[in-house]
Parts: sequence; structure tokens; C-alpha cells
Amino acid sequence: MIKSALLATACMVCLQGFSNSSKDSVSFYLKQAQEFKDSRKIWDADKCFQKALQFDASDEQVRIAYGNYLVDQHKFFPAVEQYGKVLEKNINHPVAIQKMTDLSFTLRRWNDVIMYGTKLSTVNNASKVNYMMGKAHYENENYGQAEKFLAQEVSLNPKASEAVSLLGKVYIELSNYKQAIAVYNQALNLDPNNNQMIYELGLLYYTMNNEKEAVRYFELAIQKGYKKDLDMLENMGLAYLGFDLAKGVETLNQVLAMKPGNSEILFQVAQAYYKAEKFQDASDAYKKIYDADPSNVRAFYMSGVALIKKGDKNKGAMICDQAIRMDPSLAQLKSAKSIF
Repeated sequence: MIKSALLATACMVCLQGFSNSSKDSVSFYLKQAQEFKDSRKIWDADKCFQKALQFDASDEQVRIAYGNYLVDQHKFFPAVEQYGKVLEKNINHPVAIQKMTDLSFTLRRWNDVIMYGTKLSTVNNASKVNYMMGKAHYENENYGQAEKFLAQEVSLNPKASEAVSLLGKVYIELSNYKQAIAVYNQALNLDPNNNQMIYELGLLYYTMNNEKEAVRYFELAIQKGYKKDLDMLENMGLAYLGFDLAKGVETLNQVLAMKPGNSEILFQVAQAYYKAEKFQDASDAYKKIYDADPSNVRAFYMSGVALIKKGDKNKGAMICDQAIRMDPSLAQLKSAKSIF
């Protein structure tokens, strides 16, 4: 009986000692930290993560978990420190490299995205960072590399709308407009109501001198909710000039009402009138350019040329001669094959 009692006492002491040690260890505090995190007891969770690291500062699991917790709290730079500590110990740690890639992307540290993303490709599945690498190279204006990574991402994930859209922008920067249009149409299949993308597709067609398609997409963008601001009106008006002079002038006049005296728009209107052989309207438009900017003597000269084309040769010649006296270099336009 005495031996049994002593044995029971010894067991109780051992169990008590084990219990005390289990409540004062890395695993205990890590578990506590996770539980406090889940119950949104932020201060307690942070305290437990730090307590766990006091027991073992080299524990990779704790540092990764603590870094993830800090990211959730939007404490990005302390999180970088935690993942960095893991990489100091193990430079090829795949989880830490992935986390550093993700964080660098969030912080828009494009060179770091490229550095960690390149490293990740040697230790893990590179496809996980294709979009981030493509975006980083795009922001660094390295469009060749951006195309490479984004094309890989779109090939693997054809429904990745952000990657598809960005690939379209890359093709624009590379002046590959046909390919850009194809990619933009692919993106619109994924997101038919994206009015920004529709508008940009209109700009692409305008760049390729397909004014009718440009206007079609501009109008579609407006139907989908794109703001009819000055830039939109100007681009749509200029596109209309290519096939519907009256509609183009009407649209651009809306811009001129808000930006009176805009010489660039007036010049486009005057040029369109001239090409359409509406010479009086062309002369009036050129004269408006000159009135708004008297240093633009060429516009004054062109108002005279338009009158000559109209048949009012005396008045037109007088204006041209006056312009040449103001700027003798304009005399060469008399023998030029093209006045534009």
C-alpha cells in the first residue's frame, strides 16, 4: 500500500511537471496566438507570437505564422522583417520567398517582385507568380519581359481577366495593335460590361485609322456607363471627322464650348472642312485659331488659302500676302505639294 501511494504521488508530480512545461513552450504560445487571432484579440495574439519567439527565435513556423498575422493587420513592413528572418536562415525557403514576392507586389516594390519571383521559379511553381512578374516588368517599362510572363499566365489561366487586360496594354506599348485588339476582345468576353476596356478598344481602332469602329466602341462605352467627359468627346469627335464631318464638328463644338480657343481642336476642324471642300467654314476655323493665338501666322495664311479655294481669290491672296510679310518663311507654301 505504501509503495502504491508513493508511486501515485510520483506520477502526479510528473504529470504536473509535464503540464507546466507544456504551458510554457513555443508550441503552446503559437497555439494561443492562433486562437487569439481567430477570436480577434489582436493585442493578445501579438503578445503570444512574441512570447513564442522568445523561446526559439529560429523557429521558421512561428515566424511565418507571425508574418501572416502581421499582413492580415496591414503591418506590412514588420511582416517583411519576419519573412526576412526566415530567409536569413534558409535562403531557399519556398513559403518565405512566396510571401516576400506577394508583399513586394502589395508594396509596389517592382524590383523586389522580380528578384523574389525569379528566385521562386527555382524552388517552386513559377506559374504562381507569372502575373506579378508581368506586372512588375510592365511597371518597369520592360515590355518584352512583361509580354513573356503575361502570355504564360493567360495561356495557363485564360479567364484571368486582369492578366488578359494587362497583356493588351503591353501589346499597345509594343505597337502591336492587332494583337492588342485580339487580347482586348478576349478580355471583354470575360467582362462584357467593362466600360473602361471598351473605351480603350475604341482608342485602339482610332489609332489604326478605323474611325467607324472607334466610334462604335466609344458609343458602346457610354452606354455601359463610361463618363462622357472632355477627353471622350474629343476622341469621339476626331473619329467622327473621318467619316461624318457634320457629326464630328458637332461633337467637337461641345468640347470647344468648354475649352474655347483650343487651337488643336480648331485645327482638326479646319483641316476636316478643308478636305471636305467646305472652304468658307475652313477659313473661319483657321481665322479663329489665329485670333486665339496671333503668333500662329500659318493659321492666318491658311484662312487666305481656303478663301482662294472658295473662289474669293482677291481677299484670299491679300490675306496670304499679309501673312508672308509677317512670316517670310510661309512663302515656300506657295509651291508646296501639300499644305498640311
